[in-house]
Amino acid sequence: AGPGEVTAARLPGIAMDDEDAKLTGAWQMSSSPKAVDGSYQHDLNANKGLKTARYEMKVPTDGRYEVRFSYVPFNNRATNIPVLIVHAKGTATIMVNERVAPPIDGRFVSLGTYKFRAGKAAEVIVKNDDTDGYVAVDAVQLLPVK
Repeated sequence: AGPGEVTAARLPGIAMDDEDAKLTGAWQMSSSPKAVDGSYQHDLNANKGLKTARYEMKVPTDGRYEVRFSYVPFNNRATNIPVLIVHAKGTATIMVNERVAPPIDGRFVSLGTYKFRAGKAAEVIVKNDDTDGYVAVDAVQLLPVK
């Protein structure tokens, strides 16, 4: 990690970088000092509806966790990115505008707080369905809520 670089391994809670996500379709690797682990991926603004980035994590204990999503903003990014959170009570869909800088440390946006169960996959799925620009994916972080 370079000076000032944020790494997934050093983030509190449970964090997963884009390089460990399960990607469907062709994504382009790109680098930025604002990205977790120094790089992120984008959908090339192509094949809308055919690309996903699936982050699957296990939580150590039952409980509520804040779900955060990291991306590198730019003026050619999509304003209507569907991000699905699969949690203990079902699935939530949050729309993310990647033209706006993420408010948490300039890297993350909160997708809300959800209940997860130990031993069950906590999933965050980023889709490029009907999006109006480039979809960038970086890291996902789960923070336990007391």
